[in-house]
Amino acid sequence: MASKTNSCKLLFDVGGTFLKAILADTCGNLLTGTAYEVAIASDGTREEITCAIAEAVAQGASLARGRGLTVTGVGVDFPGPFDYAEGIPLMDHKFRAIKGMDLRDFIKSLPELDSEVEVRFMHDVNAALMGEISSGNGRGAERVALVTIGTGLGFGCSLQGKLQLSDTGAPGISIFRTPCGDGILEDYVSKRGITRLYHEAGGAEQEITVAEIAGRAFGGDANAIAAFKRAGSILGKALAPVLGELMIDTLLFGGQISKSFELFEASLREELKGVASLRSITPARHISQAPFHGLISIL
Repeated sequence: MASKTNSCKLLFDVGGTFLKAILADTCGNLLTGTAYEVAIASDGTREEITCAIAEAVAQGASLARGRGLTVTGVGVDFPGPFDYAEGIPLMDHKFRAIKGMDLRDFIKSLPELDSEVEVRFMHDVNAALMGEISSGNGRGAERVALVTIGTGLGFGCSLQGKLQLSDTGAPGISIFRTPCGDGILEDYVSKRGITRLYHEAGGAEQEITVAEIAGRAFGGDANAIAAFKRAGSILGKALAPVLGELMIDTLLFGGQISKSFELFEASLREELKGVASLRSITPARHISQAPFHGLISIL
């Protein structure tokens, strides 16, 4: 649809527990006071998942109307596997109830939206990376990579202004399955990874969140400090050959666990000292909002 002065974009960042959303104007500015979230269960039924998406669209359209705006575009970031060009989830490990479903047609069919509304999809890591390139700490970088650490471990990169993509629109290079210890890298650097390393370091509590472990580390707890230090070392060792081959000059970190970047920064940097191309290693400027900035780029 043609851009109009009273039009806006509705942006969705879909996670395994919540769908976060916000409105953006035609200039790509996120509109203050329009952020909200809707609970979404990645292991739910098809009806539960689609009802959550429908609720998110309804809330966004209502917010837009309250400001005298009309939603003319919907941008959605989703974890993979996913056919981003066609808008079709391909996941078996989560959101499996909607595997093969045409989400573009579903969203366009919702009564709050015009049937001609533009709906586009993007991988969540790519969205965050593009957001950092357009308005964050990746701005001006020629060869930039983003590592996201949360429930899982993601990796995306852009080389000389070109996002590296797979055939389905996912990141073209993946690191989470890199062999590591008695499993894969994601077993050691992720939500479950940090918890595992904390227990291996001597932390006795079986039920503890990464946020709680980070809090203890900032408070001086030796086991918690050791867990993050080891995670940084493991990640740096795995990243070094990849970054070297790609000649990455800017390395960014996103995802909720990267809010505790300083806890694993030193051990990470130690392992990356030999990557000659690296000039900057830093957290993303907009860890929470970077995906929204990235989605704007495809609408």
